[in-house]
Amino acid sequence: VHLIASAGVSLEATAAEARRHGIEAVILSDCIEGEAREVGGVHAAIAREVATRNRPFTKPVLILSGGETTVTVRAKGKGGRNTEFLLAFAIGISGIEGVHALAADTDGIDGSEDNAGAFADGSTVSRMRAVGVDAKAMLAGNNA
Repeated sequence: VHLIASAGVSLEATAAEARRHGIEAVILSDCIEGEAREVGGVHAAIAREVATRNRPFTKPVLILSGGETTVTVRAKGKGGRNTEFLLAFAIGISGIEGVHALAADTDGIDGSEDNAGAFADGSTVSRMRAVGVDAKAMLAGNNA
């Protein structure tokens, strides 16, 4: 077995690239653990604070983190840790412009699905609502 990169190395490389383009980059941690939906909610709170109050970081800023979240399966929905994290994040930033998020897995797969993560922004929940999808119900059913 050969380890090519770790979460920390990936985060450092991403931060360096952002800084090369003149964007402030902050790494919160590379060892975050907890329920994906709860961690997503905390990250959303940080993003809201930056977007609305320009603290604890000033805009524009790239906020990075990594770790191993978990999902307590409550229903038979589809998705994985990254998509569940991101759906909770999207609910938390709903309606806020200028906030974008990517949750991706460095091993190339997220849970049982054929993806490595997802993307969301402040319009994600309203776009879901426009097509008749209830974001909170999807999260409750592990259908991220």
